[in-house]
Amino acid sequence: MLRHPARRAHILALIGAGVLIVTFGGIGIELGNDMARHGDLDRQSTAAGSYLRGVHHATSNARICHYAFEAEHRPADGECYLQAITQLSDARTGFEGFRSVQLREGGGRKEVLGVVEKQLQTISAWPRSADAMPQDGPALLAALDQNLSVLSRASTLDQADRVANMLRNTSWQRRLAILGILTGVLAMISAGWVLDRSSLAAARAEASSRDLALRLRATLDSLSLGVAVFGADGRLWHWNEQLATVLGLGKDFLRTGLSYNALSGRLVVDGVPLLEPFEHIESSLAKGELAPPVVVECKGGNGADLELCRTLFFAPDGAAERRGFVLTAADITMRLRSERALGEAQKLRALGQLTAGIAHDFKNLLTVILGNLELASEYDQPDQVEQRQEYLSAATHAGHRSEALTGQLLSFMRRQSGAPDSLRLSDLFSFLGGLLGRVIGPRIVVECGIVADVWPVRVDPAQLESAVLNLAINARDAMPSGGRLRITARNVTFSVNSDLMSLPVEEGRSIRVVSDPSPLPAGDWVRLDVVDSGFGMTREVMDRLFEPFFTTKREGAGTGLGMAMVLAFSQQVNGRVVVATGRGSGTEVSLWLPRAVTPTVSAGDGAAQTAPVLGKPALPSAAQGRSMQVLVVEDDAAIRDIVVTILSMAGHKVLEAGDGEQAFDTAAGVEGSLDLLVTDIQLPGPLDGVTLSRVLVERYPALAVVYMSGDLTADSPPPEGSVPNARLLAKPFRRDGLMEAVTAALSTRAGA
Repeated sequence: MLRHPARRAHILALIGAGVLIVTFGGIGIELGNDMARHGDLDRQSTAAGSYLRGVHHATSNARICHYAFEAEHRPADGECYLQAITQLSDARTGFEGFRSVQLREGGGRKEVLGVVEKQLQTISAWPRSADAMPQDGPALLAALDQNLSVLSRASTLDQADRVANMLRNTSWQRRLAILGILTGVLAMISAGWVLDRSSLAAARAEASSRDLALRLRATLDSLSLGVAVFGADGRLWHWNEQLATVLGLGKDFLRTGLSYNALSGRLVVDGVPLLEPFEHIESSLAKGELAPPVVVECKGGNGADLELCRTLFFAPDGAAERRGFVLTAADITMRLRSERALGEAQKLRALGQLTAGIAHDFKNLLTVILGNLELASEYDQPDQVEQRQEYLSAATHAGHRSEALTGQLLSFMRRQSGAPDSLRLSDLFSFLGGLLGRVIGPRIVVECGIVADVWPVRVDPAQLESAVLNLAINARDAMPSGGRLRITARNVTFSVNSDLMSLPVEEGRSIRVVSDPSPLPAGDWVRLDVVDSGFGMTREVMDRLFEPFFTTKREGAGTGLGMAMVLAFSQQVNGRVVVATGRGSGTEVSLWLPRAVTPTVSAGDGAAQTAPVLGKPALPSAAQGRSMQVLVVEDDAAIRDIVVTILSMAGHKVLEAGDGEQAFDTAAGVEGSLDLLVTDIQLPGPLDGVTLSRVLVERYPALAVVYMSGDLTADSPPPEGSVPNARLLAKPFRRDGLMEAVTAALSTRAGA
C-alpha cells in the first residue's frame, strides 16, 4: 500500500526525536553514573589518602618525639611519642579498607602493604613508655616511614592516571553525543522538509479536490434528474437542486442530515408512499453485496410522471461508515408522451399498411356496387323485375362487404390499450384473418392454424392485434419475393420454472434471443408463433433486435419500433418474446402469453354486449295502440330521408330537423309528448346530438334516445355525457338494425 508523504515525515520525525532522546538520555545517565562512580572512588581514595597521611604523620611524630625525648627527656616529648605510638596502634583498625583501595588502584603494592601491616602489628605490641622503645624500634619506624612514602607516591600516580582515563572517556562520550545530536537534528530537519513538501502537496490536492467538488456540484445541478445521497443510517449527505423541483418539494425542506423516513413521509400520493420502506434498504446494506437498482415509475404529488431509482454503494475497503445508497428521481412525463407519440406513429404506419390493402378491395366493391346499380337502372320494364332485382341484390351484397371492411378498419383504429382481458385466440384469428391477406399481399400465403382448443389468454385485445400485425409486416418485408407466413398457437404447461433458451432448436433456427433471460414461471402458458420462410437474420441483427429505432430497412421505409412495441406488450402481460432464426431457415417469433384464469369473455361476446343490435322485443304496452312521436335529427338529408321513411313505414309520426337548433324549435312545438329521439352525434351548430338529447330529456323524462354516427363501431363505448339507457346505431345501417335499436331504446325507456 502506498504511503502518504506525511507518513514518511512522521516516521523521520519520530526517528530524529528518538535519536535525540536516546542521546541526551544516554549522556545524562552516563554522566550520572560517572559522577556517582568517580564520586565514590574519590571518597574512598580521599579516605585512603587521609588514612595514609595520618599513619605517615604519626610515624614521623613517633620518630621525632623519640629522638627529642632521648636527647632532653622532656615529658612533653614522651607524651608526644606515646600519642604517636597509640595512633599507629589504632591504625590497624582501618588498615583493611586502606589495603582494598590500594590494591584496587595498583596491584604492585601488595608486598609493601604486607610489610606495613606487620610493622603496625609490631608497633602495637610496644610498651607505652618513651624510654621502653625496643632496640630496633628506630629502624622499624624508619622502615615504616619509607614504606608509607612509597605508598603515597603510588597513590598520587594512580589518581593522575584515573583522571586522565576519565578525561579520555569523557571525550569519546562527547563525540558520540555530538554525533547523536547531529543525527537527530538532521532527521528532524528532514522531517520538516518532507512535511513542508507534503503540506504543499496536500494543499494542492485540497485545492484540486475543492475544484473537483465544485465541478461535480455544477454537474449534478445541471442534470435534469434529481439526485440524493444517503448514508447507511438513512441520513441525507448530498443532493442537487433539481431534486426538490422534480419531487415538488420546498427548497428549504432538503437539508443535511434529513432522514429518509421524513422524505418518504413527505412523498405520499393518495395515501400511498412513493418510496420503498427504509427497512428494505437497510437489510440490503447489511448484506454488504451490490444489488441491482430498484426502479419504479409512479405519479408524483405535482402530477408529473416520475421514475425513481435506488442504488446501493459500498466503500472499496468495506468500511460500514462509508456505505449508503443513491436515490435519483427523473421527470419522465415528456418521455412517456414521446413514447406514446412514437407508438401512435407506429400504429399509424401499420394502419396505413392496412388502409392501403383495404382501399384496393373497397374500390373493387365500389365498382361492383356502381356497376350493378347502373345495370339495374337499365331494366325498368315491368317484365324485367327479376333481372333488376338480381343486379340490386348483387349491389346490396357488395355494400355489405364494404360495410364489413370499414367496420374492421374503424375497430382497429379506435381501440385503446386497456386492462388485460380474457381473449380467445379464435376471435383474434377471425378478426385478423381477412386483414392479413390484404396487408401481406398476394405473393405470400397466409396460414392460420386451428386454435379452437387453445386456452384463452389474459391480454388486451387491441395490443395483441397490433403486435401480431407488426410481426406480420416484418415477415412480409423479409420475403420480398414471396413465401409463406404461418400463425399457430398451442397450449404449454411447465411444472417448474423453465429456461426458454434451453428448448430444442426447431428447423435449424439455432440463433435465438429472448426478451427476458429469467426463467418462465411454472404454470399454463399459450405459445403463439408467427413463422415466415424468409432469409433469416444474422447474429448482429439479433443482438439489437429489441432496440428502439433499430431497423435494417432503408431510410424512410421503417421506424424501427415494431419489435420494441412487441417487447413492451410482452412485458406488460408478464410474458416473453423468443425470436429464433437461421440463414435460409426463416424466422420464428414466439409470444408466450399467460393463460386467463377468469371466465372466458371473448371479443365477440364483448361486442355483443355493447353492440346496438339487440333482437326484436315487442313494443311496450304503453306504446301499443297508438302511434309514437319520433324526432329525427340528421344533417345529411339523404340519410335523414331514409330514417324518416323507415320509421314512417313502421307507423310512427316522424318529425325531422337538420341541426340541433332546428330540432329544439321543432320539439318545442310538438303537441303532446315526444317519445323517441333519433339523432346524429355530430351536428352543425352549438347543439350536438349529445347536448340536444340531455336538453330534451329534461323536458320529456320518458324520452327514448338512439345515437347515430359513422365513428361508432360494435365495441364503441357510449359517448361522453350521453343520457342513460341510450342505444347506439353505427353507420352504415340497414332497416332491421334501425328498427332493432329503436325497439330496444323504447323498451329500455319504458322499463325505466
